[in-house]
Amino acid sequence: MMEDDQAVPGEDDAVEPEMNVLNSVLDMCGDSFIAVDGNRIKASTQQFDDTRLMALLCRHDIALYIANMRTAGKKQFYAFALITALFKELPEWWTMGILYDIACQIHQSLLKWNFMPEWHSHIIFGVLVFHAYGHQWMCQLWYHPRKSKIWGLSDGEGCERFWSELRRLIPSLRVTGYHQ
Repeated sequence: MMEDDQAVPGEDDAVEPEMNVLNSVLDMCGDSFIAVDGNRIKASTQQFDDTRLMALLCRHDIALYIANMRTAGKKQFYAFALITALFKELPEWWTMGILYDIACQIHQSLLKWNFMPEWHSHIIFGVLVFHAYGHQWMCQLWYHPRKSKIWGLSDGEGCERFWSELRRLIPSLRVTGYHQ
């Protein structure tokens, strides 16, 4: 494509500082994932205090932290809370790789709203291998774990395996609680 044929980036096509992906691409990724839709409700908060769980696992698929999600929909603050809990236990100079199904969205929010600024330079984000293909091509170039040496052969799907192992508990815990 010749330079004259290239579209001039508009305001939506800007690249935010410290990001490598156009805003319009991140918006398309966000629109394509149900997990990003904070308004999508799978469990009623009127009937249940805890609507779901979110876990943070180490590279070896061992659960380090599990959070009770008490609001409807997946909210990013649960991911930030788990990341914060982890970083409080680590030396300040460590760099941590985080694989998450919507890592591009978490990364964008982290920078846009200046969450955890002391750790911005200590986090490398990547999307889970099997979720990566649902992302826009430009997003895959920056966040796919097979495009960077730091991930080795990690696929980031440890949470899927973790929840699969716990699936037998779902029926018995579905409507239990401290008040039952």
